[in-house]
Amino acid sequence: QGNLHLSSIKQWYQRRVRDTQQFHALKMVGKILAYLVCLCCLLGSTFAYENPVVNNQCPDPGVFLLDEKTYFAVTTTVNDSQVDKYPMRISNDLVNWTQIGYVFNGKNTPSWAVNSFWAPEIHYISGNYFVYFAARDKTGRLCVGVAVSQSGNIDGPYYDPLGAPLLRNASVGYIDATVFYDEPTNEYYILWKQDGNGNSPQIPSIIFAQKLSKSGTSVVGERYSLIQNDLPWEGAVVEGPWLIYNSPYYYLFYSANAYYDQTYCLGVARSKNITSGFSKFPTPIVKSNSKWIGPGHCSVVNIKNTNRWEIVYHSWLVNYVGGNNDRVLMIDSLLWENDWPYVNTTSPSISQQPNPI
Repeated sequence: QGNLHLSSIKQWYQRRVRDTQQFHALKMVGKILAYLVCLCCLLGSTFAYENPVVNNQCPDPGVFLLDEKTYFAVTTTVNDSQVDKYPMRISNDLVNWTQIGYVFNGKNTPSWAVNSFWAPEIHYISGNYFVYFAARDKTGRLCVGVAVSQSGNIDGPYYDPLGAPLLRNASVGYIDATVFYDEPTNEYYILWKQDGNGNSPQIPSIIFAQKLSKSGTSVVGERYSLIQNDLPWEGAVVEGPWLIYNSPYYYLFYSANAYYDQTYCLGVARSKNITSGFSKFPTPIVKSNSKWIGPGHCSVVNIKNTNRWEIVYHSWLVNYVGGNNDRVLMIDSLLWENDWPYVNTTSPSISQQPNPI
């Protein structure tokens, strides 16, 4: 009986040890799971974003890659009574943006520019930074202007080297200038919109291109017509051009239709020639959805040392469209199929997305 009692004690002890080990093992598993949940939450907040990336006025964003991973953005001035023109922002990841000033602070605003300070872009040409922008002159005509960094730094201050618009037409407005550097030919091109929808009666809206001098302050040679509004979904408007090269095509991104409602959208055309032969993708690549209305006026930027591209644009929030409501800053990844770019679901993302950088 003594041996039986001793055997029972040993069995009880072994069960207790086993139960204790299992308890501690389960406790450790619980700690690990809790840690993993916290880590996932941390990673989710650190390495993911949700549109908008700037939740206030950022119309017509012009985005410039400054160095390996520093991006610079300038946007339209919404209120003409505001002394400072064209807000400037900086970011290291295209998601978190900090405003650092303005292109014009009242003292250096070009004397010819009266109002409608729209669609600025910053570009680097021949060792200096240039801002190309739209504004109305004293006759009310929309023109394209240029300003040069006085310090040689991207944040300026900027001054008007011409004392007059760079591009002006007495019978139709010019807006939405962008600059493209064609590396194989070492040539700069300026693209802009003929604001034909602003005429009465309306005339075609046309995206033009012309060589830009190495000084950045004059155009050279022949003017080329790249696209105009000729598809039903474009309405009376093609505008906001942005050109990239992704072999073997040049891709011309543009906005179409009425900026103030759900018809505004983004399209793309492509050609193997920078000055002609552009064929359009037949439908918009970014259009309104249940949350975001009128996505448009984009910049398309490369993630340095990769073949990944991000599209940065503005949009209205549903039920807050037009008037004084904000056009907020959005970003989505460009995907590629059959040498055409597209955005997943062909509309702005409405859930968390991986950070681009």
